[in-house]
Amino acid sequence: MADKLHAAFLAAGLPAPTMRMKTFIGGGTEVEEWLRAVAEITATLLPAMEKFGVARAAEIDLATLAERMSQEVAQNNSMIVWRSEIGAWSPL
Repeated sequence: MADKLHAAFLAAGLPAPTMRMKTFIGGGTEVEEWLRAVAEITATLLPAMEKFGVARAAEIDLATLAERMSQEVAQNNSMIVWRSEIGAWSPL
């Protein structure tokens, strides 16, 4: 919907919205919280992943997944680009 927000406001008879986008970008230890979130999402999706043959629980090893991802980011001097959040508002 993000790319349609402006048009949706206008179609609803509202003034053109003010819009902002926020994205987390980082590396090193500052991304650990986000990698834990990825591991939690993976845990939620694991039953479907196993059902459809994407991966097995033993391959993923949820107990160490966040830590392993964090170590890999640090070892490779990588950065993480997390999802973007978009807000739109207009005065009435």
